[in-house]
Amino acid sequence: MAGWTALRRPLKKAPASFLSRIGLEIAGFGLNFESDQSGIISVLRRRYGKFRAAGKPGFSLEVSGAPGSQSPFKPAIVLTGSRLEIGRGDFNSSLDLDTGSGSLRAAANEQCLDAFLRSLISFLLLRSGGFMLHSAGLVKNGKAYLFLGKSGAGKSTLSKLAAAAGAEVISDEINLLRFEKGRFRAYGSPFWGEMRADGRPGSWPLGGIHLLGKARENSLSACPGGEALKLLLRCLVNFDKSPRAAELALKNSARLLAAVKFGRLKFSKADGSFMGLVK
Repeated sequence: MAGWTALRRPLKKAPASFLSRIGLEIAGFGLNFESDQSGIISVLRRRYGKFRAAGKPGFSLEVSGAPGSQSPFKPAIVLTGSRLEIGRGDFNSSLDLDTGSGSLRAAANEQCLDAFLRSLISFLLLRSGGFMLHSAGLVKNGKAYLFLGKSGAGKSTLSKLAAAAGAEVISDEINLLRFEKGRFRAYGSPFWGEMRADGRPGSWPLGGIHLLGKARENSLSACPGGEALKLLLRCLVNFDKSPRAAELALKNSARLLAAVKFGRLKFSKADGSFMGLVK
């Protein structure tokens, strides 16, 4: 594949006494990293410390240093049989989805590791009936509510107002949905925007989704299905450009539209009183 080379051979194993390890759980997926380079593991601990889950079954990756000095670019994903390959200029990975084992070469910085995890989690969510969505996520009465919007729609503004009013914020930028046991659940997200938080673990039943917009006064109205589908697909975070990914995105969207109430929320930047309309 142009621009990067996926690993096809297992990394040479260092003595156990020299290995550093960390286990994470994001959106219900167990991710276990092991490396003889403590710097990379230290970055993972610092950036994703709230999502640590030692011994969580799932995927295991042997981690080594960056693959080269290429400038980062948009991640590319290739699935061949059970082998998933993800790469961009500052990382590449190879993961066997059947065995859960793989390898990762990555630069020891948050931007690189964040890009890898967003790419991997978005791929796994789509194949679990769910989504990674550009949205603000809030919790009210034990349920999660998402507010869809691309850059400039007001996700961070809404989240800050809600937090100031005492509401729980899941993320002001990217939220994670899974379809489990016949319903959708939102999971705590480590991926944030302007609020620059490091995330919070947890999961909540999905109460509703709203298309977001700014206005002088707060208002909530119904949203036609076609309009909801259009923005839903626009807000989908997905680096897999295969026909299969497109098929899954439409299938998952149809299920979400049938199962969850969609509305249009216009909110004023004056205060967080719009939360009274959310239900």
